[in-house]
Amino acid sequence: MVGRLPLSLVFATAALPTLGAVAIDPTTVTCKDYNAASHDGMVEIGSTVRQALKDDPKLGKLSQGNLLVAINNACEAHKDAKLIDALHM
Repeated sequence: MVGRLPLSLVFATAALPTLGAVAIDPTTVTCKDYNAASHDGMVEIGSTVRQALKDDPKLGKLSQGNLLVAINNACEAHKDAKLIDALHM
């Protein structure tokens, strides 16, 4: 039993996608990508989008938490849109 545990962990670890290993392009990430991400992935996407929108007169002033709420609301209303486009709709 003990011999199987490390092998099981290898398969479980390999099966989990790691969003952090992939560069996020805030101009192409979609609401579907955001909604399919894990909690940590959503936070990472939110951080990347926040950085991209830091000079936006309206969205650039939002805190990380408020931007994530705005992203959730925008993606709920515009499920097929690119995330930044959904925020501006």
